[in-house]
Amino acid sequence: MPPQPDNEHNHAAGELYFQLRSAGFHTAGFGNGYRAGPKGGRTQALVIPDFYVQHREPSEVDEAYRKAHRGWYPVELLALAGEITSSNHETDTGPKYRTYAAAGVPVYVLVHREEGRAYAFSQPEGSAYAEKTEIAFGRPLRLPAPYPALDTGFLVR
Repeated sequence: MPPQPDNEHNHAAGELYFQLRSAGFHTAGFGNGYRAGPKGGRTQALVIPDFYVQHREPSEVDEAYRKAHRGWYPVELLALAGEITSSNHETDTGPKYRTYAAAGVPVYVLVHREEGRAYAFSQPEGSAYAEKTEIAFGRPLRLPAPYPALDTGFLVR
């Protein structure tokens, strides 16, 4: 069991979720778990993004999938996944990065608290992303259309 995230981590995730929700992305959320793996095949990874935007609201088919997979939605629902690093930042920069890319999640946002930088990865190709935007905290993080730039000023210490 990984350590619980701290207050700073949760505040950052909540702030970024709120920015997306305020911009009209009503499928933005947090707390859902997603399963990566072929339908009917072995589970390759289970991920719980700190915040996300789904392509659409889960359908009856998605809910049936969730029930069949012990509470995990199909990763194909994710349009954007966001992670805030904690003490185990290697998970967010390694396995989760590769999982989201391999699953075809179009946008991966990473807030790397140890580096004081934020990243937006897009155009998944295999287990990596072809495009990367990188900024220092305090600057707006530009995301691919149709998403707004995310204000990172609140992260400056």
